[in-house]
Amino acid sequence: MIRILAFALALTASMPSLAQEASGNRLELACMGGGAANKVDQATVNAWDNHGNSAGANVLGTRSVGFEDQVNLWIEGAEGRVRMPRSMLPPIRGGENGWFKLKDIEISDREITASVAVNALNNPKLRVDRCSGMISISGKAGDFTGRCQKYDPATERRAF
Repeated sequence: MIRILAFALALTASMPSLAQEASGNRLELACMGGGAANKVDQATVNAWDNHGNSAGANVLGTRSVGFEDQVNLWIEGAEGRVRMPRSMLPPIRGGENGWFKLKDIEISDREITASVAVNALNNPKLRVDRCSGMISISGKAGDFTGRCQKYDPATERRAF
């Protein structure tokens, strides 16, 4: 019994990153990158024939618009928020001051996954590779990829 308890304690001590994050330490990431946003596009077409007849039509569709932006992310315990690229945000959305709640957060040694609660119909999937620092956000409004760096806002040196 004592050997099993000692083994369990040794195993827990060898996984400080998961144990610390579950206990409430805040993980803050700043991620620089870019992507493509899906935007609604409209065009009007008019045509005439040789007999003076005319016809017109409006065409609605989507187009992909490239962008570069920064994504900020924080996770503390089972809660987290992300500041999404503005290009990927629909006109009708939730959030507080640009920050959106993360749902279904899963943290492992290799990755962090979650859904971003933008609105009732738009919940992009977020994935952070903890080994490479790469982030991807993919949803109806577009895609973003970038590289994240951990930072501490309390000790981060300001640019100006």
